[in-house]
Amino acid sequence: MRIFIIIFTTLAFGPCFAQQADKKFTFKEVGWTFTLPSEFIIIDSADNAERNERGKKAIEEANDVNADISQTKTLISATKNTYNYFNSTITPFDTKKDGNYIEANQGVKDLVYNTFSEKMPDAKIDSSTASIIIDGLTFDKFKITITVNDKVLFNMILLTKFYKGYDFGISYLYLDEATNQQIETILRTSKFSK
Repeated sequence: MRIFIIIFTTLAFGPCFAQQADKKFTFKEVGWTFTLPSEFIIIDSADNAERNERGKKAIEEANDVNADISQTKTLISATKNTYNYFNSTITPFDTKKDGNYIEANQGVKDLVYNTFSEKMPDAKIDSSTASIIIDGLTFDKFKITITVNDKVLFNMILLTKFYKGYDFGISYLYLDEATNQQIETILRTSKFSK
């Protein structure tokens, strides 16, 4: 499978370790450097593995598929105020073996949309696709807004790019505009070694 299984686990939360100040992270696999604000708490690897498994199960049940996340590596997974979520993963992607990246990415977006539709049948689900540029790199941006009884419950953003042999993804879920602005600042100030 790909990065998006993780986002479905944001509704069940477990223990995390505390973080005191803004922290700078660099991930050599994709040459990405960014600063995570102090309000975000890094999710430990055991909790992250449990979340991944719950997300995998949700996608499999909703779409009648078998998901393989064995090659997906979480670069970072963090929460703010429990329900706001920031995550990034990489999965090796070989166009000779895995096919056309754009088609594969559209298939994942379809799975994500369908999973929310199946798991939240009373919700109104709006989605849109656009592009976003981060430090000169163009990412596909897929946004889902979940509304129940005319109230927005949350927004989820999936940013994806075929980069350096990986399906590179950044996903985030936010409940308030202040958190959205924080995450957009993380992205806007990110740097990539090219």
